[in-house]
Amino acid sequence: MTTALDNATNTWTAAGDLPDANLAFENDCNMVALTEGQALLAGGADATGTAIAAAARFDPTTSTWTPAEPMATGRRLHTVDRLDDGSVLAAGGITGPYKFPMIAVATAERFDPVTGKWSATRTEMGVERCLHTATVLADGRVLVAGGLVGTSLATTNSAELYDPVTDTWASTGSMTDPRDAHRAVLLADGRVLVAGGAILVDDYNVAPLAFCEIYDPETGRWTPTGSMAVPRSLHQAVLLPDGSVLVVGGSSHGWVGGPVFDMHSLATTERWYPITERWAPAAGMPFGRDRFHAVTLRSGQVFVFGGGDEQSLNAGFTATSRYDPYADTWTPAAPMSYGRCDFAATLLSDGRVLAAGGSSMYDLPKLTEIYTP
Repeated sequence: MTTALDNATNTWTAAGDLPDANLAFENDCNMVALTEGQALLAGGADATGTAIAAAARFDPTTSTWTPAEPMATGRRLHTVDRLDDGSVLAAGGITGPYKFPMIAVATAERFDPVTGKWSATRTEMGVERCLHTATVLADGRVLVAGGLVGTSLATTNSAELYDPVTDTWASTGSMTDPRDAHRAVLLADGRVLVAGGAILVDDYNVAPLAFCEIYDPETGRWTPTGSMAVPRSLHQAVLLPDGSVLVVGGSSHGWVGGPVFDMHSLATTERWYPITERWAPAAGMPFGRDRFHAVTLRSGQVFVFGGGDEQSLNAGFTATSRYDPYADTWTPAAPMSYGRCDFAATLLSDGRVLAAGGSSMYDLPKLTEIYTP
């Protein structure tokens, strides 16, 4: 139940335990805020890495989770987005157990929060994909771009659009560069900035990318824009109040800036400005992290929380930080009660931040918590 402590600022409070079926999440696209103030979790993985279809709803007034109708297909490394009418679109991902060959799917389904039911979209995506991005455009359509495709899980540059009115998918212009594990941000002018990511080189190696490009929904075309100073994947990118975009952390496996092999996560940040369409250095975080979350709070500050480091793949961080885009400074914020990486999180409609699931040293926590800015 909500307590008086929930009114304190810069604090985390317990938010009830997850249902047993919803614990592990391999990326940050499993949870969305619903229009009525609740949140929805959909898919992810179990302790064995098998894709799950389970879904759950969170009620912030009671701080409780309730199992929801599961999806028709188990999914991990998929996307979950709230559409303009309040329904939720789950698209793509990998289905089945965590073993080779892993299979990406082209199916998509839509959740109606009023009826609590899932229904398949009228048509499937044109490409089976996972580790892609999905961005709700200003006109309500959804842009899906990149990812790993098919049974080969090769990196793709293909993109397509979902029309929620006709409930159908259609192809659109392909990106300049194939990429997966990238980030996409809807800009103030309605275009979409895609930053970084990786390309699969072979079965065991990936190369991070610094290349960035912009999608124009009016023309359906992609245009290269300024490249980041450092290639990065597993990073975060958020829109700032002035229309610029902040890219934070991530990993940069491989040779970076000369003969330096860097296995650690990045503490560096960069900022993209729409007037120049170029990147500039921003203040670095206190330490590097990846597989974390970053959200822009109502104050305009960026809240970074959780995650881990590539040298300690199963260690979750409790430390959090807040970035002031006006002063270009980072300050420590209240730590989480439980260190977690590869977790689900979302900004609730009341301005608070909900964190759920994840992993920390092979543990799958049921505990969820809410941050009050």
